[in-house]
Amino acid sequence: MTTIVSAFISNVNLRKDRDITTYYSLGKCLLQSTTPKIIFLDETMYNLIVKNTEYNKDNTCLIKYNKENIYLYEFIHQLTYFSLDTDNPCKDTIEYMFAMCNKTEFMTEAITADPFQSKNFIWVDFGIRHVFTCSDTMFIEKLNHLHTKQYNKVRIASIWDLKQIYRTDLMKQISWYFAGGVFGGDHRSLLEFADLMKIKCIQIMNTYHTIVWEVNIWYMIYRENPELFEPYKCNHTNTIIENY
Repeated sequence: MTTIVSAFISNVNLRKDRDITTYYSLGKCLLQSTTPKIIFLDETMYNLIVKNTEYNKDNTCLIKYNKENIYLYEFIHQLTYFSLDTDNPCKDTIEYMFAMCNKTEFMTEAITADPFQSKNFIWVDFGIRHVFTCSDTMFIEKLNHLHTKQYNKVRIASIWDLKQIYRTDLMKQISWYFAGGVFGGDHRSLLEFADLMKIKCIQIMNTYHTIVWEVNIWYMIYRENPELFEPYKCNHTNTIIENY
């Protein structure tokens, strides 16, 4: 059996196009899946869901989470060269990068807790519903099929051709070798991935005094450890779940 892992942390950026009400609406669809779920939520979203959303408590574990528990905050004062080439600086803040880079740590905590005794785990972004063009019912059905998916490596959504080198500065520009919204696999591979991610993030912060998108760092790890991964082709569309 596979367990979905997700998280939502508010107040990590200043984006105007998607507020907490929008994320709450998107997240409600995720919560309706019959696939077991472990979801980390800040207090604001946790209270919204507990008070206003009907979901199956037998297959859903909600964990209240404080963003300052993210280990990357220990390094925030030394990130003196944080400056990304982005067309949305209100979204792509240091704290947003912290939340994105912590996906593997959320996965580690979920694997350690393992309330549903799962063999595989899959990360699904809390607001991923927004990239789907199908109905809510069809979206939920696609999530329901995930509970049977089993992989022995890190199964990870890939957009760009991993065999090609694209001219992007990994310390400045976002690189879409990986889609970011979905990755999964067996617990051993995921824990190894998380360890490598933490090492690489700390190395980047100590060496370059910055932090970047999680997908950029995942690609750095992939280049050094390709045997750990089992990429699949997709885009930011229904294929991100359908092709898993």
